Amino acid sequence: MLMFALELQRRSDREDWGLTSVAAHPGFARTDLIANGHAGSPPGLFALVSRLLARVASHSAADGALPILMAATLPQAEPGAYYGPQGWQEMRGAPGRALIKPQALDVETARALWSESERLTGVHYG
Repeated sequence: MLMFALELQRRSDREDWGLTSVAAHPGFARTDLIANGHAGSPPGLFALVSRLLARVASHSAADGALPILMAATLPQAEPGAYYGPQGWQEMRGAPGRALIKPQALDVETARALWSESERLTGVHYG
């Protein structure tokens, strides 16, 4: 999703669409997503490990919403910015600018992903 957000910003800049694309992640928020397990893990194992880790590394679902709210409402949000928790490993903490890993900055892969998505959905932009 981050690659899509960055590619959308690049396309907006190139085509002069005038939009600002930003992305955000909640960190490790205590929601039902974790409680319901993880695809590919033995039943219950991922949920057990997650519950143990949650005690020290997670924050509430409400706190997980803060980076998303920041991205959506911050008047000075920069085009192509990424927001998330600022604590250890970006799993919890106050919202702020998040780290964009080098893989997400791969322009050729982002273009290919965008093109394949257009092909599969039959929806084309620009």
